[in-house]
Amino acid sequence: MAILESLPARPLRSAELQALRDADSVTEAAPLGVDDDDIRALAVQAGETIFGLGYDPDEGWSVVDRREAGDPEDLAAVRNSLKSWEARRAARESEE
Repeated sequence: MAILESLPARPLRSAELQALRDADSVTEAAPLGVDDDDIRALAVQAGETIFGLGYDPDEGWSVVDRREAGDPEDLAAVRNSLKSWEARRAARESEE
């Protein structure tokens, strides 16, 4: 996926978010998980699809959820998927 390939191999910085928003293939990008200026979860709309992307230090960036754009409930569903993913990731980290 081109969007994943364009992300750094680390959490995204707030200053880098604008460059992502300016990409031709991206309609919108919104951070959903920010920790000390590190964005670890974001929603990105590319074309008619909203992607929920999450960053894990061991696995890098991955697609957590994917929905068709056009309905505000789809963004809410992506947001909820990312919150659940982040909670599972945090729980794994605390066990280590």
